[in-house]
Amino acid sequence: MAWKLLLINALTLIRVIGTIILIPIYKSYGGLYVSILALICYLTDSIDGILARRWKVSTFFGALFDGAADKLFTIINFVVLYLITPHALIPIIFEIAIIVVLFFKFIMKLNVKSNIIGKLKVWILAMSVVLTFLVSDIKSIAFVPLKFKEWLLNISSSTLYFWLLLPTILIEFLTFSSYVLELFAPKKIKILNTPDKVLKIPELKGKSIWGKFKCIWLNPEFYNEHKNDTNLKALWKLSIR
Repeated sequence: MAWKLLLINALTLIRVIGTIILIPIYKSYGGLYVSILALICYLTDSIDGILARRWKVSTFFGALFDGAADKLFTIINFVVLYLITPHALIPIIFEIAIIVVLFFKFIMKLNVKSNIIGKLKVWILAMSVVLTFLVSDIKSIAFVPLKFKEWLLNISSSTLYFWLLLPTILIEFLTFSSYVLELFAPKKIKILNTPDKVLKIPELKGKSIWGKFKCIWLNPEFYNEHKNDTNLKALWKLSIR
């Protein structure tokens, strides 16, 4: 069990490392190598999720770490893309807006898990980002036919990058809108369960702070049982009591 948790979190850590080296690689080697790095990192996002579900080792810590790594990696990708095209500023604004909405959901004791639109966003965003990086460095890609290169280069760069990023802009808007609707939905819809029953869990009684932390944040059984019952704010308060 322990090695499975370590492996999954190590895959998430790859995205953190990728975030750190993204800008230096772009400045040193260009869009082709950054597109390869982005593709690898986005694949780790899918692989760690698949393994966590298959091995049934999902934890609250893993979910939080994975979400934070995704957001950081996504924003840095668009910061680099902004050096290529100003259209990348739009997804950056949406990503920051989504983080703000999720923060308000957090303090309002709502569930902050990604909805189906947010999960779909990752796939669309990955394809859009990788393609945009590739096109930005199209001249240095040897395996691309010359006629196709010439066709792309004859298109206005502003128009080309806009159409490449348009799917991301649209899904960012839909994701943001869906989270806002969840934020302002009627209470009977937005409140799943109160944290009261979690606060009364027998196995937490008498445990040290570290013991509670392990039970709440690093325990797959606890995650599977309570992932839809409470919110991170209540869990954090519970883990330090």
